[in-house]
Amino acid sequence: MDKVKIGFIGCGGIANYHVNHLLEMDDVEIVAVADPIEERRVAMSQKVGGARIYPTYKELYDVEDALDAVYVCIPPDQHTDTETRAIEKGFNIFVEKPMALSMEKANEVKDAIDKAGIVSAVGFQDRYLDIIEKAKTYLEGRSVGIVYGSWIGGIPGVPWWKDKKQSGGQIVEQNIHLFDMLRYLFGEADMVYSCAGRGIVKDIPGYNVEDYSSTTMTFKNGVIATLFTGCYLGDEAPGKGNGLSIMCSDSRVEYDLRHAVRFIKRYHMEEYITAQDQGMRADRIFIDAVRAKDPNMVRSPYADAVKSLQLTLAANQSIDSGLPVRL
Repeated sequence: MDKVKIGFIGCGGIANYHVNHLLEMDDVEIVAVADPIEERRVAMSQKVGGARIYPTYKELYDVEDALDAVYVCIPPDQHTDTETRAIEKGFNIFVEKPMALSMEKANEVKDAIDKAGIVSAVGFQDRYLDIIEKAKTYLEGRSVGIVYGSWIGGIPGVPWWKDKKQSGGQIVEQNIHLFDMLRYLFGEADMVYSCAGRGIVKDIPGYNVEDYSSTTMTFKNGVIATLFTGCYLGDEAPGKGNGLSIMCSDSRVEYDLRHAVRFIKRYHMEEYITAQDQGMRADRIFIDAVRAKDPNMVRSPYADAVKSLQLTLAANQSIDSGLPVRL
């Protein structure tokens, strides 16, 4: 293999996030892009040096046969056969989160990946943070009882985000990163209970997601974790300081979202500031895994990411029913 040939399904903000990384790699070539918005697909083609342009993913798949991988960067509700058709053609896939809004669709894709044996990755790039590696090592062998954390801010600017049928709501579309981090650090959950409220966010046409929520999860290893989610903060509100607080029997671990981790004891504290672009690292490892044909190199393969999606969908189910959900 010379250069790894990449196609992009979707040319919006998150696609450009990945493209910026890939353009720094000498062994990668972006050769085809698809997006229903002409301005975006043309701009992407020009940015990468003249990739072939398609208005739909179907047309791209009909023509392109020599791609090594595709990045699927589309809104949550638009995952139809976007992944399965790529898998049928033998393309490795990188899918942005959330990968679907139903477990039925996610499991369909997972099964197709398992059968094909291709390399897959999902955009949980925070698993590649150096500070998360330090936290994971520090927690080995330690007794943890309670974890609490938050992702509280404003409303992202993309128009589909405010419609729960399109985005899945903030838990599924955004705070899924911290739900995934809990799984990465503590294993699998067995129960989810969530409650939510509305009424603070007003006068936004088409807005129907929850303004705030609290989700408590019990994990099979005994850990109890609570995550707070909110999108009602105004421009003048101070930042919440999002991340995780992990209460060990002998210390506390404070993870400042994508910035720092602190290991705190009564008379001693160690602090580490992240020194890397975790998204670049996630993309680099995906490309290396494609080259090596080794799915095990990826820290968030599709089959694992399905379990994080299940946690967030269970939280939504609990909000709707008012009952805990057993996994």
